[in-house]
Amino acid sequence: MVEEEQKHEVDDAYVLPDLSATAPAGGRVRALPPVTLVARYLDTVDLRLARAGASLRHRRGDELPWTVKLPTSTPGVRHEISRPGPVGQPPPELVELVTVLHRGAPLAPVTVVRTVRHAHEVCDAAGAVLAEVVDDRVTVLDDSGATTGAFRELEVELKAGDRPLLDRIGAVLREAGARDGSFTPKHVRALGTAARAEPELVAPAGLPADPSAGDVVTEAVRREVRRLLAHDPLVRLRAPSGGGKSAVHQMRVACRRLRSDLRTFAPLVRRTWSRPLRAELRWLAGVLGAARDAEVLRDRLRRTAAADPLSPLDA
Repeated sequence: MVEEEQKHEVDDAYVLPDLSATAPAGGRVRALPPVTLVARYLDTVDLRLARAGASLRHRRGDELPWTVKLPTSTPGVRHEISRPGPVGQPPPELVELVTVLHRGAPLAPVTVVRTVRHAHEVCDAAGAVLAEVVDDRVTVLDDSGATTGAFRELEVELKAGDRPLLDRIGAVLREAGARDGSFTPKHVRALGTAARAEPELVAPAGLPADPSAGDVVTEAVRREVRRLLAHDPLVRLRAPSGGGKSAVHQMRVACRRLRSDLRTFAPLVRRTWSRPLRAELRWLAGVLGAARDAEVLRDRLRRTAAADPLSPLDA
């Protein structure tokens, strides 16, 4: 699922305002009993997941305790995938989703965050939850359970509501004294500056006014590597990538273009590095090609069936 939320910073003296005016006609705001959530985050020793805007955690207090969160191109919007499983044994499916980030480096606990949460649900007249507002008091713990830090924040998460509702709730919270917070996940705040460092894989930044040949090669490689890595988790999730193109298609295009760039720039790169990489990309493009062919065939069959009212095809 895709999670969309806003964060707000508040101090200990902040009083949560009445949110009833944000509910639609006939709707109401429902307060939930407070809960305590204890989250243990896993990452590599150099925090590759956190630096890339992703996370893998086990949180006691959730129905599905294991969760991976993956960034999107929009701040505050993330892919959230949760699965059952015992503490200490992350589900292989979730570990695979962050393969492009850890790339085989060991994953181990890096921080523990305890949250005392007071939640309020904004509901419509039928009782459907449109948004959830949570008041979180967060404590950062070390391996012995001792407190090493604490903070308080508000989160507003869309459920069945729309963006204007998110904005209305935010306005009410700000009027009561809340400050718009930068979208910084709890575990990143807990881990400090090391988790805010640049991602290990440098993103493309555009060419300078007078680029060298090395600048052109570097930018081309970074652009397609970023496309490849961004779509890998979506392919594993069988999720759309947006823009009308499937994630499989986007990842396959990245393989083809990266292979083409390495061939074009062959005189400028080390052959001992580029040739094995091109061979691996050829293999990956072939695997993706079979999946893409199946996608194209499926779409063609659906269009054909849709054109024949006597042969309906379930989506």
